[in-house]
Amino acid sequence: MPSSTLKKRSHSHTAWRWRVGVLFILGIVAFITLTKFQKISSTETDSEFIALPEEIPSTKPKLAFLYIARNTMPLDILWDHFFKGAKKDDYSVYIHARPGVVYSKKTTDCKAFYNRQIQNSISVEWGGASMVQAERLLLATALEDPLNERFILLSDSCVPLYSFKYIYDYVMSSPKSFVDSFIDYTDERYDPRMAPHIKIDRWRKGSQWFVLIRKHAEAVVNDSAIFPLFQQYCKRLALPEYWRANDNTETDDDRNCIPDEHYIQTLLAIKELELEIERRTLTYSRWKDFDEERDRRGWHPVTFHYADATLSTITEIQEISSVHYATESRTEWCSSNGEPRPCYLFARKFTRGAGFRLRSQAKSYEDPVSKPPPGGGYVYRTPGLSL
Repeated sequence: MPSSTLKKRSHSHTAWRWRVGVLFILGIVAFITLTKFQKISSTETDSEFIALPEEIPSTKPKLAFLYIARNTMPLDILWDHFFKGAKKDDYSVYIHARPGVVYSKKTTDCKAFYNRQIQNSISVEWGGASMVQAERLLLATALEDPLNERFILLSDSCVPLYSFKYIYDYVMSSPKSFVDSFIDYTDERYDPRMAPHIKIDRWRKGSQWFVLIRKHAEAVVNDSAIFPLFQQYCKRLALPEYWRANDNTETDDDRNCIPDEHYIQTLLAIKELELEIERRTLTYSRWKDFDEERDRRGWHPVTFHYADATLSTITEIQEISSVHYATESRTEWCSSNGEPRPCYLFARKFTRGAGFRLRSQAKSYEDPVSKPPPGGGYVYRTPGLSL
């Protein structure tokens, strides 16, 4: 065979082997690249799935805590402990304080209070219609959250008597509002000029501290007929500068009307919603020695100071199982959705010192027994202005 032919064949064979080698190498590179891409893609997908899970919005109904405050929240250390026992999705907080008051790390020890002041607050005159207006502003703000289903009005001197879970279950288990409401046949606060919108047979009295279902909260906020009449005809009597508790300075024409002790009760009666309420408050106030407790603004509930904030004090309140309304000869045996329950979930008026002492005893009193212990009744009286 000629040498030239052999050379051609050798050259052709070498070229073929080179092509095959190149293709093999390219195939390996392609395989490695594809494998790395798949791993990276899989890792990124898994990472995205873990880092960005699909969030399911909470639909659990919430308790809205509405506070009427002056400026500071003196019992914030106790409320901070209380809210630590709750899930953030279970409650909302709204505070009506003097205009300009801001709750932050610098002004309160309760994280649940941070920036919870409502922005359209007004100056409140205790015993005036502005108190009711503040309540309506709180309700209107809280109604903006569609998950708020119960609305609890409290003062800055109120303390919780139980854990958050117990209070949540107690309130949510009842389809009714808790509104202290009764007829006082000796009451002389009703002004006939309120008729025909407010008739005397719909005039009611009671404590201002309520728990409302959403339907009733909306009725209060949407009212445009009854509240203006309270502003005009239900006003606190201004006593003279040198008034004394035993002075009889009132005349037959004087009507010492306290709007927050009548408005919501009367409104619900007018709207024929009384069958939808438990006619009692869940907030305890202790009244005694009325003449001694009265000043130019009216009567005051007893204040609990450091020395009074004992475990026995809390237990005594927890054991109350009935409330007697003397003016109606009615005894209210306390229950929630038909089940016997303690009458009160909150109590007032407690000082900051009392709050610190209760905080140290909180674990001792916050978890109630499964059934309320047999306790005494409570004779309900509202002698005048609740502060």
